[in-house]
Amino acid sequence: MTDLLPQPLFDTYSRFLGLSANNLVSENRFVVRFLNKLEPTVPAREDYRQARDFLRSYSGWETTFKAYRIQVERLLLWSWLRKGSSVLSLKRQDAEAFLEFALAPDPAWVGKTVQRRFIQDQGELIPNPEWRPYDTLGNKASRKLAQETGLPRLTPERYEITQGSLKQVFAICSSFYDFLNDQDVLAGNPFRAIKQKSRFFQKKAPALGGKVLDRLQWAFVMETAEWMAHQDPEKHERTLFVIAALFSLYLRISELAGRPGWNPTMQAFQKDPSGAWWYVTVGKGNKERRVSVSDEMLSYLKRYRMSRNLSPLPHPGESTPLLLKLDGRGGLTDRQIRNIVQKCFDTTLKRMQAEGRSEDEISSLRAASAHWLRHTSATYDAPHRPLKHLQDDLGHAKASTTQDIYYNNIEQERAASGRSRRLKE
Repeated sequence: MTDLLPQPLFDTYSRFLGLSANNLVSENRFVVRFLNKLEPTVPAREDYRQARDFLRSYSGWETTFKAYRIQVERLLLWSWLRKGSSVLSLKRQDAEAFLEFALAPDPAWVGKTVQRRFIQDQGELIPNPEWRPYDTLGNKASRKLAQETGLPRLTPERYEITQGSLKQVFAICSSFYDFLNDQDVLAGNPFRAIKQKSRFFQKKAPALGGKVLDRLQWAFVMETAEWMAHQDPEKHERTLFVIAALFSLYLRISELAGRPGWNPTMQAFQKDPSGAWWYVTVGKGNKERRVSVSDEMLSYLKRYRMSRNLSPLPHPGESTPLLLKLDGRGGLTDRQIRNIVQKCFDTTLKRMQAEGRSEDEISSLRAASAHWLRHTSATYDAPHRPLKHLQDDLGHAKASTTQDIYYNNIEQERAASGRSRRLKE
């Protein structure tokens, strides 16, 4: 145990990639000073090196790196500041205690989400004093409604961890110790030694609503994207293409933004000898996958390319960047693509309100994110496509994943069919 307060250990993805693999000379001096304060009571520097090596092994994708950074950083800080020991000496009971802490962390460890872990101060990057290891749960829909009305939020911010997030804590921490085993640093995994996992993980029915736009909302989103493209083609033909691609091709954001060593170009769209078109991308696990391209999606590709003064369809080996910044430079970040989608959602919301749509019809749109487009499309397509076809296009390793998530009706339709059931003739 120590009186030190938690602070961020790892900065942005790009700065992490710039660190030396062999020593700490490139590290932020405030991080090194923090580690030194823990020595020699806790071998924090060695723990930090091992964690850094582990994160480096998952640095192929920025989104994966961020997810792993969060959980490993929390584990390090908890082990040092709460347990008072090295992560290399944790036992099963400690792993259970960490999961208990993840369920209900100390209030001092919880704060509002901050955009930057380190901030500039007199030309130097210092730990952001607003940063905390755990974030309050800011309900997106409630926040946007408060912004629209100027009234206080209906749902106050609070800390809450979902079952999915808790499973991610367990999976990533287990992977960390598996990595240490593979590197011959340790023998054994305190997380995999937990016998009664059921007390942490509950089986629940799917949440009402899900991350799916209903058909009215989706119709408005697509119509809005087309309207925006008509109003300002130079800026929003790209918006229309992004919306259409995420939906029609079941894409994750990273599969449009790219990753280190792979930047999507127009040759991602490829025609096979039979005349069928495919979108070739690099998905989770750094695996290449091919997604079938519908005739309708092909028409949006043609429209987008012609707005950029390109031929209607790509030619083999075309190296033209798939997405361009407004200044003409190639490539968009994950955040920039999310901002494009959010702008379309926000405009859609205003259009629905202007048409007098009811709050019931528009409320869930406030919570929507770019990833909802993938879920929405797959949910709509599941009743009409063979399981294997949808599984391959989604990039799921197991058919059971596709089956469990998508092979049921969306909630509104299931509720409608349920209302007609009778108790007696």
